Amino acid sequence: MKAIVLEEIGKTPVLKDIEVPSVKDDWILVKVMRTAVCYRDILTIDGFFPRAKTPLVLGHEFAGIVEEVGENIVEFKKGDEIVSLSYIPCGDCEYCRNRMENLCINRKWYGEELDGSFSEYILVHKNSLIKMEPKVDWNYASISSCVIGMLIHALKDLGGIKEGMKVLVTGASGGVGVHAIQVARALGGEVIAYTSKEEKAKFIEDNAKPDHIIIGEKEFSKIVKREYGGVDLVLELVGEPTFIQSLRSAKWGGKVLVIGNVNVKNAQLPLGLIILRENMITGVLSSTKENVKLALELGSKKLVKAVGNEISLTTGIEAFNVLRSGGSRGKFFLKP
Repeated sequence: MKAIVLEEIGKTPVLKDIEVPSVKDDWILVKVMRTAVCYRDILTIDGFFPRAKTPLVLGHEFAGIVEEVGENIVEFKKGDEIVSLSYIPCGDCEYCRNRMENLCINRKWYGEELDGSFSEYILVHKNSLIKMEPKVDWNYASISSCVIGMLIHALKDLGGIKEGMKVLVTGASGGVGVHAIQVARALGGEVIAYTSKEEKAKFIEDNAKPDHIIIGEKEFSKIVKREYGGVDLVLELVGEPTFIQSLRSAKWGGKVLVIGNVNVKNAQLPLGLIILRENMITGVLSSTKENVKLALELGSKKLVKAVGNEISLTTGIEAFNVLRSGGSRGKFFLKP
């Protein structure tokens, strides 16, 4: 089968033929119908995840059809349409028992510790899978965990979003940003989108329809506070380049939900500001099965849609360069 393989950390991945993996025990062979490219894939290539093994099939955002099941499998059968978490939860630790499996202390990540989804078939553990109920299109299904479910986890579980809350989204034209705007609106938020360039604004407005948009202002917090009185929640999708402005955009008691880390640099923390305004800064890690189920519901009701470009697996390596340049508009969806 065709697969995009990272043969050595720091080197450009290659498209090559590899064997279809064998099925046994609690494992399931899935025919990949769609898999999406994530900035985490770039960080894996660059060596920021020390547990990544090589050679490695990249990719962790995917959906597909069950092709073959191991002898211990009773929950799934050939032909089932499934979506997957981007990791395997153990199912036994304190976090898994409390439906916080995204924090599982024994989890293993696809496309990092295990071969991933940039291939025609992927071997998946039963603990990762959710049946696609209700049904959504394949592009949306592929991002129902790592993107849509993660955003639901951020806004609902960690942010406590309520109707009418003001939500700021940075990096609004990217693969996470254009969906973050939609998810925040679907959950009742009033959304302010921030983008660095004028040419990205029309794409954001056409595809995500934020309530407000700020373009190119380096000190965008001044506009957020002057025009909107600050925000209840910030979805920080960029990281260090916008972090301080995001923090200053939060009103007293507001929360900054940190998802993006594009340049992998440390951000400075003005402790006095955080203390005096009682702001909270929270990291966001992946999603739970409950988050994914809600993601599927939002997609089936057309409250959130997949936005991006569908390309073939054989041209998928080109997407990495676009992500590195910051020029992405929505997600890249690879079709094997």
